[in-house]
Amino acid sequence: MPGDGSALLELSGKFLHDSAMPSTGLTDKRILVTRAKEHYPTMCRIVEARGASAVSLPCLAVEYLPDMITHAMSLLDTCSDVLFTSANGVHAVAKTMTDDGRNLAEAIQRKRVAAVGKKTARALSQSGVCIDIIPEKPSQDGLVDAYQANGLPDSLLFFRAEEGRETLAEALSEQGVKVVTVPAYRTICPSDDAEDVLTMLQDGHIDAVLLGSAKTASFYLQRTGSLALANRPVIAVISEKMATAARKLGLNVQVVAKDASFEAMLDALARHFDQHA
Repeated sequence: MPGDGSALLELSGKFLHDSAMPSTGLTDKRILVTRAKEHYPTMCRIVEARGASAVSLPCLAVEYLPDMITHAMSLLDTCSDVLFTSANGVHAVAKTMTDDGRNLAEAIQRKRVAAVGKKTARALSQSGVCIDIIPEKPSQDGLVDAYQANGLPDSLLFFRAEEGRETLAEALSEQGVKVVTVPAYRTICPSDDAEDVLTMLQDGHIDAVLLGSAKTASFYLQRTGSLALANRPVIAVISEKMATAARKLGLNVQVVAKDASFEAMLDALARHFDQHA
């Protein structure tokens, strides 16, 4: 019947229109951002583009270790290669050298330089350093493969976080490579005043919190000072591995990103609020 066909067409059109509508799950929500203070402006813009309000509670800060870096640079002549595995490591070394009246690019220009990850490579390029090796897989395991393909170092000066993994150093040492591991920085829990944010949590004025690493989760719990308070908002994490670590701390993880990115956490969080509206 013509009437039935028109009704069906109208219903189909309405379904397609509704399905294409963007999620409103984050509209007017207050989202706690736990990234380091210097990253907050960028994260704030991303959150606010979703219709939510961002609230800053930095749960990660970087402390450079200049004495360790200065000592390591005195060993530079004994090493054929230099490796950086994070942008933080690059910034730590570059700043230490600048404070000493030296230039990172000039100091290591005769060395073969490797960088793990795009952010690390970008930080080195911004410091004027030419990069020789960037592994396809951005990890220490991927770098082992890259060194196998490009030739093992005779000796390696490896700048990393104090709490970094030993995978690479162990793998290269087993193949006769001398590895000098240098703790260039450490991650610490910020100690700035957070009373206003804690009050918002206590009063139920924070709808969700975003956690991007196990250490951030640990420091979030430390900063809130109470598991009950930490669990008041919806907790969103960046990966299943991260969810496991957070739950071991007692955190009630309700949202897990499909992909390991800040945007994916927000996508998953929006779906959660849509489903529980």
